[in-house]
Amino acid sequence: MSPSDPGDRPLLRAARAEIERRDYQRAEALFLQHVAQARDDAIGLAEYGIFCLRSGRADSACYLLDKANTLQAGHHEWLSHSGYACLEQQAFEAARRNFEAALACVPGNAQASYGLGLCHEHAGAWPDAIAAFAGTLSEPGEALPVLLHLADSCHRAGEHAQARQHYEHAQREAPDHPALLLAFGTFLREQGEPARAMAMIDRCGAMHPDEPRIVLEKARCLRALDDATHALRWLDRLEKLSPGKPETSAELGDCLAHAGSIALANAHWLRAIDLWVAAGELAVAESQIERMLKRDPDNAASWNARGNLERAKHDYVAAEAAWRKALGLEPARLDASAGLALVYESTNRVVEAKAIAERAATAIGSGRGQHGAIELLFVLGKTLRRTHDLAGAMRALDRIDALAPNETQRMAASMERGKLLDLLDDAPGAMAAFATGNAITSARWLRGNPGRNKYLAGVDYMLEAMRSDWIQRWKPIERLSEHPKVAFLVGFPRSGTTLLNQVLDGHPSIQTIEEKPSASKITAGLRAMPGGYPHALADLDAFDVTWLRDAYFRSAAEHGASDRSKLLLDKFPMNTALAGMLHRVLPRARFVFALRHPCDVVLSCFMQNFELNNTMANFCTLADTVALYTRTMDLWQAWRDALPLDVHTVRYEDVVEDFDGQVRALCDFLGVPWQDDLRDFSARALERGRINTPSYEQVSRPIYREALYRWQRYREYLEPFLPALQPYIDRFGYSDSPAS
Repeated sequence: MSPSDPGDRPLLRAARAEIERRDYQRAEALFLQHVAQARDDAIGLAEYGIFCLRSGRADSACYLLDKANTLQAGHHEWLSHSGYACLEQQAFEAARRNFEAALACVPGNAQASYGLGLCHEHAGAWPDAIAAFAGTLSEPGEALPVLLHLADSCHRAGEHAQARQHYEHAQREAPDHPALLLAFGTFLREQGEPARAMAMIDRCGAMHPDEPRIVLEKARCLRALDDATHALRWLDRLEKLSPGKPETSAELGDCLAHAGSIALANAHWLRAIDLWVAAGELAVAESQIERMLKRDPDNAASWNARGNLERAKHDYVAAEAAWRKALGLEPARLDASAGLALVYESTNRVVEAKAIAERAATAIGSGRGQHGAIELLFVLGKTLRRTHDLAGAMRALDRIDALAPNETQRMAASMERGKLLDLLDDAPGAMAAFATGNAITSARWLRGNPGRNKYLAGVDYMLEAMRSDWIQRWKPIERLSEHPKVAFLVGFPRSGTTLLNQVLDGHPSIQTIEEKPSASKITAGLRAMPGGYPHALADLDAFDVTWLRDAYFRSAAEHGASDRSKLLLDKFPMNTALAGMLHRVLPRARFVFALRHPCDVVLSCFMQNFELNNTMANFCTLADTVALYTRTMDLWQAWRDALPLDVHTVRYEDVVEDFDGQVRALCDFLGVPWQDDLRDFSARALERGRINTPSYEQVSRPIYREALYRWQRYREYLEPFLPALQPYIDRFGYSDSPAS
């Protein structure tokens, strides 16, 4: 059905009527019925998309409006709404393209001009933003938001006189609007008119006395009026209204500096920087660091903060330079030494890390208040372990207990102690240490994520779907185009996926991405479609698949895999559970399934200090690890039984015993030639620097045998779970292995 006349759309007419009656739930059901019956009806898709946008579902709006615009090009209103949906998703480049396409259809369209102005504003292209917002004013409509954005863009572009004119215009339009009073007051303070600014902020505060932004601006105005005492009182009030905000700490620093208390000011500025970095607001943190260094270029604390910032940006060269500068200014700075040593250790420069940590650790005393001391002892313990001084490593970790570590530090020290005890062949001690660390991690996770684990619930849900006739209901996809070459490196964490990825990363015909969320873009796209994830998989058409592929390959390109002439190797172990979805969207994809003895996998996951998410939260106990392993392997087998997946299995134990033979066979499967220098993977790992998985230590070493069948030393702890794991030991051919 592809109706062309509104009269042929009774369900659509009914949905419009329900919207008029404000029965949005009924309208939603009618839209879904219409779209299910008329998948190629551009009008129905667009109206449903606009409805989704207005009801707060920008992801669904993006999909529906993109499809409508593809089916019926040149509709400026749909393009504008699509732009706003992209803005909600923070997809600014896609939003800009939609707004420009709308303006190409109808030049001067106010809705599209305003959206385009927002895109330019986000990009900091202030002259372009000014032009776009000015074009919006040529059409009748609500002028205040446009005037405020226009005034702010002029202000940021340095056109302060024009900004003032626009604020005054806005004041004539809405003299008592809180947004206008706050924005204009802020502008006036920044222009050196704090008394007039204060009058506006006070009028705004009378309407909204507990609004944190207004309280903060009040404090700033008081500081500008040389009344730091009252400014500090307002900041104290702000901290009670909205605790832990970096802006409060930054303004406290400004007030104290204004009063001449530079040392106290620095402490508050540094706290603001830490909070901004923790929140991912790196540009704001960098601006504050620049201000501090401009005030005092020889401030070691500021250089240490820059090191922390650069580490958060993953620029380890710049981080190293900043910490070295801090130590040059203040050689006894423990936190800078700790930061430098941690970066060296995590990039496998272990000898250098150990030298820095040993030298700095001599300055550590006892008791609290030694910022960086715990981190320094922790990295010292790691480097001593890695250089085989196990007794020295244990002494370093034992010193941490006397320094009152916080929860995170106690957890990390416990997990590291477990690794040491494992090397010392103390299985009971190692298991106790790992259990302690995991218990701390689990308790912290469950405080913020109570209830049943969402990832495990999702795997169970998919298993139930696979046991029904769901896949048999999948419709064939007609006119499906080819897609770039891609292979997924899957398995289970700690099965050797990082090793295989590092081996293949050096191949000239392969580009790799390692544990990046590209496949999750497909999942998110399916959630945006009628029916949601995973049910939308059954009804995909060629447009849907292309739309999902574009999202996947855009994400891969953002993570460095933009050369489509090469094979893309996407390493993410838990994509195992998504194999059917990936095959549906990318049917020519290959799967490299990394395998290791199930008991070794379970034990190793329990022994790792993972950064927790819904997946990794299952590794805090052996019971939960076994539950996730068995369900994941069941789902993998169900996908293989139901779909023609192109799979090559690589056993970790076989790679250790016959590296060349196993990697040659893997290259043949992937369609790339064998390269002799693939054997040099450990040297490449050292050259590469940081590897963002717990396996970074192992892959920097040549092939070694110590990890083979390690679980036997812990057999008594795994014994209760052997009945659950035995079917997988048998299925994967480990029943006759030396340790089974």
